[in-house]
Amino acid sequence: MPPQDNGVHFDSQGDEYGAPPQRAAGFDLTGKLVTWGLVSTPQEAQYVLIGIAVLAVVIAGYLLIGSVSGGGHLPPPPPVSS
Repeated sequence: MPPQDNGVHFDSQGDEYGAPPQRAAGFDLTGKLVTWGLVSTPQEAQYVLIGIAVLAVVIAGYLLIGSVSGGGHLPPPPPVSS
């Protein structure tokens, strides 16, 4: 049984939007770490950047927890008289 023709036809879009870029334009920090000689491969540079990000999150969490709990740096509240 042949498919029914309901009058709807789509033309091929082709390259209407163009090909996607092969590489995003912008600052390449992993490439800079390799260029500066801090690491030898881009994969090592990514591991270093992930480590720095994790360290930053841990430090931010520590500072946030310390500020919420008071850390013993605030004076006690005044007594309430009744």
